[in-house]
Amino acid sequence: MIVANMNLHEVYDTLMEEMPKLDWKRESLHSKAIKEMERSMRFQCLYDYKIPSSNNQYIIYFYRTYLFAPVQSGYLCILYDGSKRFVIKWTDWRSPAIHVFTSHFLQRYKERFLKQPEMTANEVAVMFLSRNSEMKPMAVDERINKHIEKYGEFAGEGFLVPDGFCFKLSGKETLEGKAPVGISFFTTFMPLSEMSDTQREAIFEECMKNLDSL
Repeated sequence: MIVANMNLHEVYDTLMEEMPKLDWKRESLHSKAIKEMERSMRFQCLYDYKIPSSNNQYIIYFYRTYLFAPVQSGYLCILYDGSKRFVIKWTDWRSPAIHVFTSHFLQRYKERFLKQPEMTANEVAVMFLSRNSEMKPMAVDERINKHIEKYGEFAGEGFLVPDGFCFKLSGKETLEGKAPVGISFFTTFMPLSEMSDTQREAIFEECMKNLDSL
């Protein structure tokens, strides 16, 4: 079972080991989900799933951007640390990585961008990931995050996504003989329209730096 005091490699290895079971369950739910979405004209269909051998909890989701659009699907892990609840997405794209979405981040995304108070945290997480699959890592300084000194090196990067800007804390764990595993804690979200002129100018400058380096 995944617990909060595991190291990053233990968490990542556990998630990767359970992917075949998640893929099997997702495939078995696919036709049911499509029928439910067509019958109810919904854009999302979510299922709770617990793996009996580990008691790890997951969400298996199906999502479409508009009616009759192709359906995307995936899964997320739910982790509890005392009263705190986290949604975890992991990937081996480029390098092993774990993305941890805090309840605060999901609440801010719902309030500031989706503006749909009736949505659950799981629905918000699926909406964010489905809409923002393209994530551009970007250096963050005190102009973008005025609290950067509070978090130091762990707050030196954010993500620019189609819906806005993601503030995050990041780190990396390296073990001998294994590929480094990175972790990003998504702490809060801001639409660009609600950021200050100074913040937007700094983000634009960082984008231009990346273009110049190509």
